[in-house]
Amino acid sequence: MSWLLAALLACGQHESMHVPGSTVRVDPPRSEAEGKSELRLHVFADADECSGALGPENVSRCLPQVDRATGQVRLAFQVRVDGTPWAVPMDEDNLEIFHKNQRVTREGRKKWELVPHAPQRANQLFILLIDASGSMGIDDEGAGRTRMDVLKAALLRADVVAAFFPEDVKTAVVPMVFRGGVPEPIGGERIVRDKKAYRQLIRDQLQVGSGYTYLYNAVEYASTTLLEDAAIKQAVQNGNMAPTVVVLTDGFNNEAPSDTCGDNAKRLERLLGKLEATRRGDTADVRSRPSIYTVGLGRKAWRSFQVPDGIQVAPRALCRGQAGQIIDAGVELRGVDNAALSWIARTGGGSSFVSRTTAGLADAFKAAAAMRYGWFEARYQVDPFFLRRDFETKLRLVNLFRTEATMRFHPNGWLDAPPGAPDEKGWAQPASWWRTTGVVLPVVGALIALGYLPAAWVNVTRALFGRLRRRK
Repeated sequence: MSWLLAALLACGQHESMHVPGSTVRVDPPRSEAEGKSELRLHVFADADECSGALGPENVSRCLPQVDRATGQVRLAFQVRVDGTPWAVPMDEDNLEIFHKNQRVTREGRKKWELVPHAPQRANQLFILLIDASGSMGIDDEGAGRTRMDVLKAALLRADVVAAFFPEDVKTAVVPMVFRGGVPEPIGGERIVRDKKAYRQLIRDQLQVGSGYTYLYNAVEYASTTLLEDAAIKQAVQNGNMAPTVVVLTDGFNNEAPSDTCGDNAKRLERLLGKLEATRRGDTADVRSRPSIYTVGLGRKAWRSFQVPDGIQVAPRALCRGQAGQIIDAGVELRGVDNAALSWIARTGGGSSFVSRTTAGLADAFKAAAAMRYGWFEARYQVDPFFLRRDFETKLRLVNLFRTEATMRFHPNGWLDAPPGAPDEKGWAQPASWWRTTGVVLPVVGALIALGYLPAAWVNVTRALFGRLRRRK
């Protein structure tokens, strides 16, 4: 049946490829590279390639799909470095989808979803940056349990310890505190490699100190200077461990009693510039650059904050209408500076979390130790009208990486495959072979009949007129 569809749909388009089981053709995908080690977003378009890369059982999920009845499009992709597949953590915050150069959102009839496949653990070096300034000794509930106690309970939970020290891969933890100046190793330990030593260190040595936060200095140190330390460098390079910085604070970057929220705008911009150079400079290797996750202990200071594009930080964008407010016992009373934390995480290729509970903090720590995935499906839905003619779909990775790939679709103008059956989430799955056959064979039969009709008509007329002439 596939060869029959291909023959019907070829129509002289030699460069595009027919998608088996459909009436759609696609052009070879185009992708852009990022970084010194060439990182690309690879989109699958060919059944043989899908089978070879992902296995025969995944071909139906790997191939592009266009369901014109529902307006749904599906593409499968994976991240590759120097041509080799590279498993990565990714969620919907790391992907943007464009249909005909228009970004697909989740408004109205539009929707989209990222579906990860082939989960696997990765070697990681976790750098824990913990705010140990005086405010971490505050008892918010008045129940004799300080903010540091809440944090320690989260770090000592069995599921968090298991996430930091999984059995099947190589990991280590670098536990550090910051409270002014250069961050310090907790208990003098630089690298902790087993669960027992980690538990003992967090339980007995993690204490509240004094001084101001100096959050931005701590993040810069952990993502640049610390990675040049001989022991850390050996763990990252020789141990093949991806550095993951997890920073926790309960407030704002604060360096002096007179600091205002607006004073942090230039400081944050400087930090973001450093992170940008570290992660995306000409000498940055994508396999060893740090990813930064931020965790805020408390409530969000700013509601519904959206990180602006770029790394330029205006005081109003960072502080809303309170740029002139003193941080110490001022805007810090509002909660955690989720604006700065979100900005740092996005530029640092991670995610940002804010929580007041032990369980919420534990979820944030586990997210930093998230599964990596070998490949992904990107599904989206638009008005079916926009799938009647040729269209282009672009997938763009953001935050974690910055690369994109584009594929051009050529739906057939007069022949359409039967609509797919919806799954539990409403996404159309490819129609079965028998269902496709039930649609295509009558069409083929009609085309064959039309091909013979003129000749048959001639023969009929000859027979009729021949009889009439013989009767005369």
